[in-house]
Amino acid sequence: MSKQQPDLNRRSLLKAITVGGTASAALAVSGISIAQAQAPSAINTKSKGYQETAHVRSYYDSLRG
Repeated sequence: MSKQQPDLNRRSLLKAITVGGTASAALAVSGISIAQAQAPSAINTKSKGYQETAHVRSYYDSLRG
């Protein structure tokens, strides 16, 4: 009797399906967590914006000289 050769195409397909499903699930989970993490920062309007402080001015002066 001869041994049957394993069907590599079938194994490759099954591996691809498994990896693809896992990757898409990971992307879905990370997409949700990113959206939830960005929502509170968008609501924060108490920021005063850019402020030129003493150390920023000294840095600018060092660039000019």
